[in-house]
Amino acid sequence: MNDTIALVGNPNCGKTSLFNTLTGTYQKVGNWTGVTTEQKIGKYKKDKQIKIIDLPGLYSLGSGAIDETTAYKYLKNTPPKVIINVVDGTNLERNLSLTVELAYLKIPTVIAINMCDELEKNHIKLNSEYLSKIFGVPVINVSALKGTNIDKLIDVARKTSQKPQILGYNANLLISNKLKRFDFIESIIDKVIQKKTTKTEKRTQRIDKILLNKYLSIPIFFMVMTAVYFLSMKVGGFFGGYIEQLFEWLSKRADLLLNGMGASEWITSLICDAIIKTLGGVCSFLPQILILFMLMALIEESGYASRVAFIFDRIFRTFGLSGKSLLPLIVSCGCTVTGLMATRTIENTNERRMTVFLAPFMPCGAKTAVFAWFSSTFFGGNALVATSMYFLGIICACVFGLILKGFKIFRSDASGFLLEIPLLRVPPIKNVVAVMWEKVKEFTTKAALIVFSVTVFLWLLKSVGPSGYVGEKVEKSFLFILGNILKYAFYPLGCSSWQTSVALISGTFAKEAVVESLNLLSTDVHALFNSTYSAYAFMAFILLSPPCVASLATAKRELGNLKIFAFMLIFQTLSAYIVAIIINTVGTLIYGGFGLILSVIIAIIIVLAVIKSIKRLNKNGCKLCGYCKKGEKCNKKVKRFTT
Repeated sequence: MNDTIALVGNPNCGKTSLFNTLTGTYQKVGNWTGVTTEQKIGKYKKDKQIKIIDLPGLYSLGSGAIDETTAYKYLKNTPPKVIINVVDGTNLERNLSLTVELAYLKIPTVIAINMCDELEKNHIKLNSEYLSKIFGVPVINVSALKGTNIDKLIDVARKTSQKPQILGYNANLLISNKLKRFDFIESIIDKVIQKKTTKTEKRTQRIDKILLNKYLSIPIFFMVMTAVYFLSMKVGGFFGGYIEQLFEWLSKRADLLLNGMGASEWITSLICDAIIKTLGGVCSFLPQILILFMLMALIEESGYASRVAFIFDRIFRTFGLSGKSLLPLIVSCGCTVTGLMATRTIENTNERRMTVFLAPFMPCGAKTAVFAWFSSTFFGGNALVATSMYFLGIICACVFGLILKGFKIFRSDASGFLLEIPLLRVPPIKNVVAVMWEKVKEFTTKAALIVFSVTVFLWLLKSVGPSGYVGEKVEKSFLFILGNILKYAFYPLGCSSWQTSVALISGTFAKEAVVESLNLLSTDVHALFNSTYSAYAFMAFILLSPPCVASLATAKRELGNLKIFAFMLIFQTLSAYIVAIIINTVGTLIYGGFGLILSVIIAIIIVLAVIKSIKRLNKNGCKLCGYCKKGEKCNKKVKRFTT
């Protein structure tokens, strides 16, 4: 028996909130578009026989975007028992365009007018009976946030067999002709809703005159992000310091206890140095992560995130980026994996590839935790240092976007960018708390599974060498041997120690592991860097270098081409290396220091090598399509494999 119910609707209409309410689970929600980029499956919490599917938000069935194509193929090839068409009651005119297109599928449908509480609050009257008569299907007013009429919606959906039939109109004509469709929707809107300009709309219009002002918008955004990092570092760092002291005390007590019990040296070191101190380092990040994601959730839920995308749209287009690349880049500030998946909203293949290349340049939550630690340790807790990493990521995305445009696999005309600017609202506490809880749970789970494992493994390599257990004689360990070989590659960055090279290697598994590695391998982290500029260059390398393994796996899947994926790894590594060298070299030029000549020479060699490689690719006509054999010129006749 097919008891599947599919939730279908525009982005930002409340589908995911309704899915969470129906299933009792939590998926990320936000007051901006592009939150759901793949289908989510759950079971109705009051009847496990009913399967609920939350499809990606779509504006049209005919779009070429991956997420919208996926939703259309699912509805066409494996139709559910019933569709619940979730419609934003506060934006009925735009949402009903998709409702008209859904009539073409001839699948039983129920229209759920979401945010009915907002309608009542703003004294908007909606004629559900007339709307039901026009489309020939049941229409239910619901509130996903407050749970209004949720059970009634499911009961009606289970019993209905009514398929949409647009009264008095040719559905095929409305679907094929957008102008006819919009005229039809406009003709019924006045009969469906009685609306006046609300206080919320008036307030939003007044505030937007400031937030979207062409002179004030960028400075306001800079101040907002500075405040976010300042609060997360100062307030979170205050509590984090006490947590770190607590675990330091526990480590000392455990050391005394184990020595008193006659435990061996390696057991004591494993428990005190590798386990307790690592747990302390991870837990000390929690207050910062908690406050950071609380503030980011407030920005998203309030509607400001969409305004940020609008502000940077014009700027990004100047550097050759499509406006549709903005949302994945913003989402990547929370998690690179989610940001990479959000590229599915981009129809153009070349644009999507370039966005996958650039999204990892943004500071995700894990990188932010590292930057907060560096800012506190090397820069006196200056919030501007961590904030600068955010803007450095944006600048690099613009500059490297221009460079990537020089390759044929990224060239394309900028596509149109449809972005909804929602009303500004006070973020629901329930959603903010849910985001905070999920992020903290994700961070602790990741730390437990990856950071802890990596740190213990590094302790093992640090404590064991060719001659066996080496204890405090680290220079005889396997880790020292490995790090001592790799350290020469990072000399131009001002990192002349083997510990920093090992920390960067550990960061490929999880960026948070960088801090724990440095703390494990050194008693004085300041001695690992030539200057504060070297520490800042190290931060820049972490920001721009290839992301964690989970993100790399996602990028490989989204690109769908091993050769292009390999090119991405090389491009990101070289980009990080060159930017870090420039930062360290400029700092060395200003303040002097040894290694300047070596840094400049290596930087020049790398730049010349990159330029020569690019010229060689262009000379051979290489399109990175993965078709030509090694040493051959590009077979331009085989257009099937070229872009």
